[in-house]
Amino acid sequence: MGSGFATHLTEFAGLEILDFPAGPGLPLPAGADRDGPQAWRLDAASGLDADPVLAFGELLDDFLARVDTARVAALVVGRWGFELIDVSDGPVGATLAARADRLPALRALFVAELTSDECDVAYLALEPVTPVLEAFPGLEQLWVRGTAGTGLSGEEQPLLAPIKHETLCTLVFQSGGLDPLTMRAVGACEFPALEHLEFYFGEPRHGGTGTVADVEWLLPGDRLPNLRHLGLRDSMVQDDLAVAVAHAPVVAQLRTLDLSLGALGDGGAAALLAGQPLGHLVKLDLHHHFLSAQMQERLRQAWPGVEIDLSEPQPDGDEWGRYVAVAE
Repeated sequence: MGSGFATHLTEFAGLEILDFPAGPGLPLPAGADRDGPQAWRLDAASGLDADPVLAFGELLDDFLARVDTARVAALVVGRWGFELIDVSDGPVGATLAARADRLPALRALFVAELTSDECDVAYLALEPVTPVLEAFPGLEQLWVRGTAGTGLSGEEQPLLAPIKHETLCTLVFQSGGLDPLTMRAVGACEFPALEHLEFYFGEPRHGGTGTVADVEWLLPGDRLPNLRHLGLRDSMVQDDLAVAVAHAPVVAQLRTLDLSLGALGDGGAAALLAGQPLGHLVKLDLHHHFLSAQMQERLRQAWPGVEIDLSEPQPDGDEWGRYVAVAE
């Protein structure tokens, strides 16, 4: 089974990522003084040979004191403290929100960009990121890796609460088991500018029990009028999702449709072939699948002008032997 995310990003929001040193007094990296917008990674163990010595709030304050934040357009948050379950100085989203006035140029944020060696994505429990959207009305991209924690009340809570945000263009939830509450919560939000949306469903045994019912609000296309990229990925019910989108009005407005990383078989592909024409798409991403060679060829011939990614075919086409690419 897929092990998740093996390497760190080197670019984010079109910018090369600079690593802020977590040790007080360590020198800033080359390029820290360059003009123009910058992207930075904040990781509590960056540049250290030992375990983190700063909690995230302390690391962020050191960053704000040493870097020209008027040029910080993008932030990538990695490990945020002594242990990933430690939010004693406040959850990451709330900690950033409390210092929003110090980050006037922030347009893109990635929360919990950890590798699988640092923490399996299925066990990467996060607090809600709603405070980020509330505090940064100009944010354009929000990427979140992990799953919902239980919160102080001990009850499961979605990673996002219903909110209106005028400028958000990209929203991505990467998870080994995304809770359905988060998918439904996105449907209750108002994101008039949203162009790019991705959900990693993950495995039911890790909480990824989402079904078509949890994204049914997406299908008519009226909730997100500017949506151009839709990713319903990494799902054990990938065939059901393919059946749902085959005739969904939202597909007509898309440029890319992504049903990759999941348990897609010939039944789901046949539904796509029998559904609405997909010749308007620039790309149809189906990589990591359980399609027969005959079905793959039918797909290639169906829409010759569309880039169709059929890479990473999996060996077992038996419905009961299928698996998702990202689970732990």
